[in-house]
Order: sequence, then structure tokens, then C-alpha cells
Amino acid sequence: MSATALTNGGRAAADSDDLIDLLRRTLVHLQPGPESLANHWPNLTMQQLRVLRILYTAGPTRVSVLARLLAVSTPTVTGILDRLVRQGLAYRTDDPRDRRVVLNALTPEGERVIASLHPLQEERLQAAVASLDPDTRQSLAHSLSTLLGSLRART
Repeated sequence: MSATALTNGGRAAADSDDLIDLLRRTLVHLQPGPESLANHWPNLTMQQLRVLRILYTAGPTRVSVLARLLAVSTPTVTGILDRLVRQGLAYRTDDPRDRRVVLNALTPEGERVIASLHPLQEERLQAAVASLDPDTRQSLAHSLSTLLGSLRART
């Protein structure tokens, strides 16, 4: 599969499927393998990791939202959160906008766990970016910022 197709003027453009595949492959090269994750955090279940990841990306979140995102019941999420709280990875807090609402958030340790599960291979990324010409870097920065904004708007 070609990652790019030429358009008018010789400029490269990717269709959505090719671009998604290219981004996925890029991220795979910058992340540790699953065996590395299992060795470093053997006491966390996949559901616990999913909750931690959601809290990491979305910030303080209601149980009902977590349940919807995980496609499980609210009691199931409550149990997962209870274990994460006991492990010191998450905590519960009142919503400052509505004191009747309880939000769930990551502790600094929970943030550290998720950050360590997704370490980019920094030197490899820096070398790859440094090899790009300034115009390409600028274009890539603009495109990735736009994509990130779109992802944030959907959560």
C-alpha cells in the first residue's frame, strides 16, 4: 500500500486510509512492545489500563462517562476504580461545577504509570525529525496540531 499519492503540482497527499495506516505504523515504531508493558506493570488488568489511559487523556471523568467509553456497567467501573484508588493510581474528587458529581482522576503516580507505558523512543524520534527539512517540519507540525485538536474535540 502506498502511503502517498501524487496530486497536481507534484505535491504529496494521502487518502484517509493510507494516512491512518502511516500514523499507526509510525506510532508502533515509537512505542515499546506488549511484553515490555506486561513485565513492568503485571498487577494491572487491561480494563484498569484502559481506565488509566482514559483518565490520562480526558482528565477528571465521571463514572458514567467511563462506563460508556468502556461499554461496561457503572458498578463494573466503580470496582475498577476502587482497585486503582487502593493502588494509589487514581482518586475521587468533587466536581467544582456541581458538588453532587464525583470525578475520577489520576494521582501523580497514575500519571507516571501511563507515561511510562507509552514512552516514545525519544532519540529515534529526534533523529528522524532532525533529518527533515524546515519546511517539512513546519508542515508536519501544523498537520499534527490540527489532528490533535480534532481528536481533543471528539473526547
